[in-house]
Amino acid sequence: MELNFTIIIPHFNTPALLLRLIKSVPERNDLELIIVDDNSDPTVVDFDNFPGADRKQVTIIRNSENHGPGYSRNFAIPQAKGKWIIFADADDYFNEGFDAFLSQFANSDADVVYFSANSVDSDTLKPSNRADHIHEYMRLYDIDKKQGEPILRYKFSETVCKMVKRELINKYSIVFDSTLIHEDVRFACSVGRYAKKIEVANQELYCITSRENSVSRKMSMDIYLDELRVFSRWKKFLLEVYPSFDLPKFDYRFYNFSRHLYKDNKLFRKEYKIIREAGFGRWFVVKNIIKYLWKSVGYKLGV
Repeated sequence: MELNFTIIIPHFNTPALLLRLIKSVPERNDLELIIVDDNSDPTVVDFDNFPGADRKQVTIIRNSENHGPGYSRNFAIPQAKGKWIIFADADDYFNEGFDAFLSQFANSDADVVYFSANSVDSDTLKPSNRADHIHEYMRLYDIDKKQGEPILRYKFSETVCKMVKRELINKYSIVFDSTLIHEDVRFACSVGRYAKKIEVANQELYCITSRENSVSRKMSMDIYLDELRVFSRWKKFLLEVYPSFDLPKFDYRFYNFSRHLYKDNKLFRKEYKIIREAGFGRWFVVKNIIKYLWKSVGYKLGV
């Protein structure tokens, strides 16, 4: 039987949560799982009894080194056989209704189908706010599809909650970044850019969990710089495809960068290089430094 769906899951050191995710995936003859273990610790993961190994149509890949989820997804994509590709994070899970959704959209002529999510704490299952922005995107789309569609295409930057035609990914060689954080922005925006037709199912079919030890909750200098790198590329992308969209995440990072001119010159030089490598010219950088420094002075003077 031809496979309609491939679900790709990068995994690192969370076997119990991975098993929870796998159990939430409906067992269908037209669906395969590809799990990429990113060099987990063998004292944490029992590789002789790896989660999902006893299930049909499951491929388990082991990275010899830890590369991050972006690399792992990129490695899995060429091995996918499904007409549609869905990405899931190992600490999340699918909700009731996902099986019916797959059947409903299996033969859709869209290039991508967006769906909604809820969010809970991974341990307590108490509601969390990590899906609030998705709810807002869906609300705006329901109110005005013409204005809401670009938001889904270019601002819905996570890879989850999207079912993407494998043909689209291959045709445009769409890949993930290998950054330490927000590695999915490039992929998500590229899918939005090249998809000729989208469909939307405003159903909470995916659960995004919140964990204290997840990468998205940590911050280091390397992650800080990678975040600037991602937001700079994202801002440049938006200026090219939808210039009316603002990106407060980039504005905030650029404001901090401007202040580092006189507070931390070494860090300023690193940030300047990242912004220039994203494609911004010197005049853009200088003009915006002046703007943000002037705002900072005005704020201090109460102007």
